[in-house]
Amino acid sequence: MPRSTNSQQTQGVPSVSLTANKTGAGAVVAASSGDTIVITDILASAATTLSTSAAGADTIIAYAPAGASNLNQGIPVPTSSGVYSSAGNVTMNYYII
Repeated sequence: MPRSTNSQQTQGVPSVSLTANKTGAGAVVAASSGDTIVITDILASAATTLSTSAAGADTIIAYAPAGASNLNQGIPVPTSSGVYSSAGNVTMNYYII
């Protein structure tokens, strides 16, 4: 059976995994209208709070201790929201749906 030549992404199927990093506090991933970010791994140089706005304000997404946090299940971020770190250097693997 030949493979499909349909190159469009199927609704609800995750896109390719992406990586973002931030030195110090601030925006790790910028907000994008209509997109939902799903965090799969977090690497932090110091304990940090991930939230939907700077300095840990608005919705708190997760608390990440220093080191690697390999998640068993992705953490969805509210649609059209970015991800901000409160401290330390942060690297994050994620995908967008």
